[in-house]
Amino acid sequence: MDKSSPPGAEKSPLHRSEKAWVNFQPFLSSRGYELRARYHPDWIPSWTVHRSFYHEYEDSLAVYQDQVLDATRTEDGKKVVLKRIETDGDEMAIIKYLVTPSARADPRNRTIPIFEIIQMPHTPWSFLVMPYCRVFNYPPFHCRNEFVDAVSQFMEGLQFMHELNIAHFDIAPQNMVMDESRVVPNGSHFSKPRTHTGFHGLFAWNNRCTVLPVNYYFIDFGLSLYFPNGRDTALHCETLRTFPDIPELSDKVSYNPFMVDIFQLGLTVHKLIDAYPALEAFRPVATDMTATNPHERPTPANSLAHLREITAKIPATTLSDQIWEKDTGLWKKVTRAVLGGYRYDYLPIPTN
Repeated sequence: MDKSSPPGAEKSPLHRSEKAWVNFQPFLSSRGYELRARYHPDWIPSWTVHRSFYHEYEDSLAVYQDQVLDATRTEDGKKVVLKRIETDGDEMAIIKYLVTPSARADPRNRTIPIFEIIQMPHTPWSFLVMPYCRVFNYPPFHCRNEFVDAVSQFMEGLQFMHELNIAHFDIAPQNMVMDESRVVPNGSHFSKPRTHTGFHGLFAWNNRCTVLPVNYYFIDFGLSLYFPNGRDTALHCETLRTFPDIPELSDKVSYNPFMVDIFQLGLTVHKLIDAYPALEAFRPVATDMTATNPHERPTPANSLAHLREITAKIPATTLSDQIWEKDTGLWKKVTRAVLGGYRYDYLPIPTN
C-alpha cells in the first residue's frame, strides 16, 4: 500500500464468516434480493478508492456470521432479513408447520412471519426471507403499558407454540424481536442497530405507546423441538451452555422442555424488571415462572392472566407514566425529551 494512504486503510476487507455471502449474492440477486455492496463479488472497498479511513464508510460494516444477513427486496425496496438453514433439517420442518395458513391466522402466533422460502439449487441450503426487525428491548420502554404489551404478546406466542406441541428451547432477548417500522421510522442499520445509517449521531424513535400496534416476534428455531405425542409427556436430555441458571437442565436426566421455555421467558422478564425499577410490581409474575420445581411453574396462559391481574390494579395514569432504566443520567433524559432519542457522536458521514 502507498505510504501516503492513511492509517487503517489497509484493514482486511472481509471476515472469513462473510465470504459465503459473496458466493450467495448472484443467486439471491437473481431471486430479487440485493445484498449490501460489501457482499458483491466485484466489490471495491470505498476507503481504498478515496484513500481514507476504512471506518468512515458504510461498506466497512461487517457481520460475523454466515447464517443471517440483511437484504433489500428489489421489487419494492423493502428491507428484509435472510436466514440460511438446511432444507431438510429440523428447523425447516418446524418453520413449515408455523407458516401454514391456519397457524398464521391465529392472532397469538408470535413467531416471525416468513415472506418466502428460497431453495438454493444443488446445495443443502434454503433461505428464509423475513421482515426486518430489531431486538425487542431497545429503544427503551417509555412506560409500563409498553412493557405489558410486549410481555403479553410473548406469553401469547408461547401459549400458541405450546399448543402446537413445539418447545422453542432458546427464549432469550436476542431471539425476541419487534417490528421497528413504527417505532424507528428512519430505520436502522443491520450491523449497528443503534444507528440509522451505520454512522453515529442522533438515533431517534417514537414511543411505542404512541404508534400502536407494535408487533413482537420469536425468532430462531434452530434448537426448537416438536413432540407429536403432546407436551405433557415430553422428555428431553440436553444442557444449554447459555442457560446455566435453569435448575433441571441435564444431559443425563430427562426433563420437560416446555417447562424450560416458561423458565426462560420468566428469566427475561426478571431482567427487564431489574433494568427498570418502576416495573417491580410485576416481579411476582417472573418469580412464579422461574420456580425451581418445574411442576410449580404456571402455564403461559396462567402467567398472562397473572400479568393482567396485576396490571388491572395499577391506575391508568401510572401505567402511562414515563419510566427510566436504572441509573439513566440527566444527559440521556434531556436528549430523549428534546431530540427524541439519544446522540452518539463518534465518526461523521464522509463528504467526499
